[in-house]
Amino acid sequence: MFKYLSFKRVLNMFFLWLANTLPIQGHLRWKIVKLGGVNIEGPCFIYKNVGFDSVAPELITIKKGAALTKGTIVLSHFIDPNQKGRVFRLAKVTIEEDVFIGCNTVICNSVTIGKGAMIAAGSIVTKDIPPYQVWGGNPARYIKDRAH
Repeated sequence: MFKYLSFKRVLNMFFLWLANTLPIQGHLRWKIVKLGGVNIEGPCFIYKNVGFDSVAPELITIKKGAALTKGTIVLSHFIDPNQKGRVFRLAKVTIEEDVFIGCNTVICNSVTIGKGAMIAAGSIVTKDIPPYQVWGGNPARYIKDRAH
């Protein structure tokens, strides 16, 4: 068990935990999340209780102006169902500029959420979402285009 807990991973886990527990505003929380290893490319809103995968946080990229609301979980690892046995995979997750992600959404697999997209609350995102579209559901499906 201890071979999986490198100093870097423990430090990342500490900063990600700290971001969830400190009583600070969402527009300041992104700075602490960035210390936790997540690639954040500009100011964004990360609300309380947003969970980031501590296995490989460096594979998660969040761009300027994105908003991740309460209860959102962003995963950078998954088990590939197309392989025999349990094959553990790491995957890149990219959240483009001005994306809004509703409460209790889970983002998994290797996905890119396009610029200006909106994800409805409670959705499970398992595939790429084009720019300026609204998606929702489990699994997330196209709902409509968004004016931009």
